[in-house]
Amino acid sequence: MEALGPFQIIFCAAVITAAFAVRSGAGFGGGAVAVPFLALVLPLQIVVPVVVILNMLSSVGHGIRAWRNIEWAELLRLFPFTLAGIGIGIYLLAQLDPRPLRRALGVFVIVYAIYAIATAGHAWTIARRWLVPFGATMSFAAGFVGALFGGAAGPFYVMYLNALKLSRDSFRVTITTMMLLQGLVRIGGYAGLGFYDVSSLALLVASLPPMLLGSYIGVRLVQRYDQTKFNRVVGGVVLISGAALLFK
Repeated sequence: MEALGPFQIIFCAAVITAAFAVRSGAGFGGGAVAVPFLALVLPLQIVVPVVVILNMLSSVGHGIRAWRNIEWAELLRLFPFTLAGIGIGIYLLAQLDPRPLRRALGVFVIVYAIYAIATAGHAWTIARRWLVPFGATMSFAAGFVGALFGGAAGPFYVMYLNALKLSRDSFRVTITTMMLLQGLVRIGGYAGLGFYDVSSLALLVASLPPMLLGSYIGVRLVQRYDQTKFNRVVGGVVLISGAALLFK
């Protein structure tokens, strides 16, 4: 990886700060913001393995504090499908050429952003007989998308967990724990393929201060705003990043 210039360093720091303010405030979405913007200046095969570690570190504290509210039965039901998705996603990340992969990320991000804007403030209602196949499908998609694109796995879990109508505490800690487990598996897969080289580890170390700053901002400021409007703003920002990737 070529050395970044001063403007690119400032840009990356600002992106990571904003992404983890979103993650801290909303409980998910850090990768959906960070990966497409960082991919404008860095190779996707470096960005994705680094962001998954940052996501995991930002989630640890909440999971430890509220572990009694975890819906373990749902985790055990969903995780095998997540593992299958992760395996396929990591394989494709290693095999595909970076340029078409970046454009594919752009298309996916645009679709995701349109979905996020259109469904802000709405919860899914699923008939009980469809909950198991729906959960399996969403869990596989979360694993696949998270492993391949480094972000936007959270909303797939959100759609299923919202349909279960969990309490706020159970919802938040369950999705956090699922993302932690997914992150551990993805880190092992990325490490096995040699993605954690000197460049990615240097980026990881440099990203820790802006990640911590963003997490602080998320707790102090972002949670004060109306969640629906906040989700729409995030969707709009992600939409712009997706369009930029298509034309890069």
